[in-house]
Amino acid sequence: MQSLEKFLNLIEKINVKTGRAFAFLIFAFMILMVYEVVARYFFKSPTIWVHELCGFIFAAYIALTGGWVLKEKGHVSVDIIYQNFSQKGKCLADMAVSVIGFFMFGILFWQGYKFAWHAIKTGQHSHTLFAPPLWPVKIMIPLGAWLFIIQLAANLCRSILEYRKLSLEPLYDHTKRSEQ
Repeated sequence: MQSLEKFLNLIEKINVKTGRAFAFLIFAFMILMVYEVVARYFFKSPTIWVHELCGFIFAAYIALTGGWVLKEKGHVSVDIIYQNFSQKGKCLADMAVSVIGFFMFGILFWQGYKFAWHAIKTGQHSHTLFAPPLWPVKIMIPLGAWLFIIQLAANLCRSILEYRKLSLEPLYDHTKRSEQ
């Protein structure tokens, strides 16, 4: 049980560290957008690269912080229904969401991998004047999906452990009462 706990903590640590590190990309995004506005409106010299680079930065920001947000339960949820469930019901709902998430993010990982590999293999570039290579941003799709999948696995394990604990509590309480 301790090795499972260590493994779950490792997964969560990976997502927290990755999420916190890449959360700072939002500042690079903001600085570049301010730079573009100043260059365009004050110096009448717009850039050919800022908007596209900001799109890439925002894609990395979204993809690589998703697992951390999932760990922190920061995604939108329908609490109006969920709050009425018992603790066991909440565990079962969490397990169901994890299984559905595995399916969805498994497909995203698989297709994202194919998408990124094609970009790497063909040396794909953007069809703009700036024309940066597309593989760096496309590789964020399977990487972000992988981070989400491992966090879903950790959440599923934690939900199963919590459900087992809740299922065994009445037995534990009963034996404790009979001892008194």
